[in-house]
This record gives sequence, C-alpha cells and structure tokens, in this order.
Amino acid sequence: MTRLLATLCLTTALALPIAARADEAADKVAEAKTLVSKTLIKNLKTGFDAALEKTVAAMPDDKSEPVRKELMAEFDKQSGIMIDGLSKEYATKFTLPELKHLNEIYEDKTYLKFQTINADPSSSVTAISQASVTKLLNMLAIAAAGDNTPKPGAPMPTPTPAPAPAPAPTPAR
Repeated sequence: MTRLLATLCLTTALALPIAARADEAADKVAEAKTLVSKTLIKNLKTGFDAALEKTVAAMPDDKSEPVRKELMAEFDKQSGIMIDGLSKEYATKFTLPELKHLNEIYEDKTYLKFQTINADPSSSVTAISQASVTKLLNMLAIAAAGDNTPKPGAPMPTPTPAPAPAPAPTPAR
C-alpha cells in the first residue's frame, strides 16, 4: 500500500509541470490568436473587402453575388489557416507576458487613434505619405528605366537555346 501511495504521489508530482506547460502553451496560442485576429486579419479584411467591392461593382447582380459569396468563403478559409499558423508561430516566439503586452498595445486608445488617422484616406497625413511614396517610386522607375545597359565586367547573359526542330512526318505508304 505504501508503495502504491508513493507511486501515485510521484506520478502526480511529475504530471503537474507537464499540465502547467500545456496550459501555458494553450494560453499563448489563444493570446496569439487574439493578436492575429485584431491586427493582421482585421487589416487584411479591410483591404480585401474594398478590393472585392471594386471587383464586383461592374458585374451584374446575378453574377456579382455568387462571386462575392465564393470569394468571401475563400477569404474565411484562408483567414482560418493564417490565424492557426501564425498563432502557433507567435506562441513559440513570444512569452505569454509579451503576447499580452502586444495585445494591450493594440487596445490602447492612443494607438487606436494613431491608426485611425493613418488609415483615413482623406487625412492630410495620408496625403503627405502618398506624395512622398509616389515620388520615391517614380524615381525608382526612372532609375530602373535608365539603367538597362550591362555593367562593365558583368557577365553577358547566356543566350537561350532554340527549341529542337519537330521530327519530320513519316511518309504515307
């Protein structure tokens, strides 16, 4: 009887840390799911909804509704895959307190105000950003267009071999 009691106590003592680690891992994944859902998926959904409406706007109603339903179903499916995958990945990269802190940041009223101002297309902040980004992109395009000559000392591109000729048809007998 003493041996049985000792075995039970030892088993319980050994199982407690495993259960605690499993609970913490589950808590980390749950916290990461909250984070992914309210950040990445929320932003992706906003952009996807706008693109979807732009896509179906020119379609007749009888065609746009099935397309909308199909694309939304696929978005939901892909969102689920992303939430599961990213949550597990973040749970391995961050501690539970770090994940909770990240969630607190995204719930902060000042941060939300900052994000709202940056997301508003009619905001002067957006206009300033867009003007600068557009200028930089134009400069990159001009630089790329003007630099199509090979650089000295750079190897010449290897020519692509011509496809082998098709075999001649066999004469009829």
